[in-house]
Amino acid sequence: MLNWISQVWRTSVIGSFLAGLLFLLPIVLTVFIVAWIINFVRGAIGPGTVLGDLFTRGGNYLIGGSQDTLAFWLGIGIALIGIWLLGLIVKTRAKSIIQNYLDSLFSRVPLIRSIYSPVSRVVRLATDRTGAPGDLSSMSVVSCRFFGDGAQGVDILALLASQQLFTIAGERRRLVYLPAAPIPMSGGLVFMSDSAITPVHDMKVDDLLKIYVSLGALAPEVLSQGSDPRRAVTALPGPGTPPPAPITKPEHV
Repeated sequence: MLNWISQVWRTSVIGSFLAGLLFLLPIVLTVFIVAWIINFVRGAIGPGTVLGDLFTRGGNYLIGGSQDTLAFWLGIGIALIGIWLLGLIVKTRAKSIIQNYLDSLFSRVPLIRSIYSPVSRVVRLATDRTGAPGDLSSMSVVSCRFFGDGAQGVDILALLASQQLFTIAGERRRLVYLPAAPIPMSGGLVFMSDSAITPVHDMKVDDLLKIYVSLGALAPEVLSQGSDPRRAVTALPGPGTPPPAPITKPEHV
């Protein structure tokens, strides 16, 4: 009798509870993440903070000092409109002028310079799409062959960080960035042999990042996009370059 009660408890009560908990887990985690973001934003720009007091003062300047809550939200609205107007300006050629001025201004302060300089470079690296040297759009997706040729070799999708060819110990090398999953920016830089690199011309940098962030779950979707379903791959020019090998459309097992 006790064994029967114990089995019913484990299979019916605990099993059903765990099934319901796992079903609600994505919703609960989403609520926790949203609540954490709201609390973080409130602690950063809410009333009583440096930015919050600045917003309140801006609103009080327009409506007076009797309604702090209304003045705070009015200050938030003014800030949002100002950001929108700034976005209109930086879409023009004035972006480079303003950017150079801010860089020159913050670089004059030693402490601020040590923080602003690396942060600005990382942000521009991830957001600029002008094709200029130093941003992600100037990189190209490549396939790197490790552990030799043939069936024993392993191909890893990576980013060609620079088109420059380096000569190290008499060998032709290229600087390649190897992303990591699920956080692509936590990878590393390696000097790969020129003959071990094969460009993937039909794949964009954003497509590569999607594959790594999704732990490969979006690979079939990304590899099947484009006008050519075979995703043809051609090799970089250079001595010892292996012949082109097409990447066929993945088959679902």
